[in-house]
Amino acid sequence: PDSDGLDQERSTAVFRIFQEVLTNVARHANATRVDVFMRQDADTLTLEVQDNGRGITAAEMRGSKSLGLLGMRERVLLFSGKLDINGSRGRGTQVTVSLPLRSK
Repeated sequence: PDSDGLDQERSTAVFRIFQEVLTNVARHANATRVDVFMRQDADTLTLEVQDNGRGITAAEMRGSKSLGLLGMRERVLLFSGKLDINGSRGRGTQVTVSLPLRSK
């Protein structure tokens, strides 16, 4: 592992989460724009993805068809991270993932 970055497991988790977010945007959001921000501080990597699509609802986030969201949550929890999904109809969706760089 790189002492200044993510280990292989965290790197793969971030990639898979990002892949799932983009898949959800392509399949469901009807977005014309996606903004991606990634930053790292001393102990945390944060990935933020914002689209201008139709916006996810609370019911959709809880729905039984949201296996992709469940997988994202499981990957984040595996590393004691945090996943925030916020959406509102007609204003898009924002997904923020924060993962600690090292195990606690």
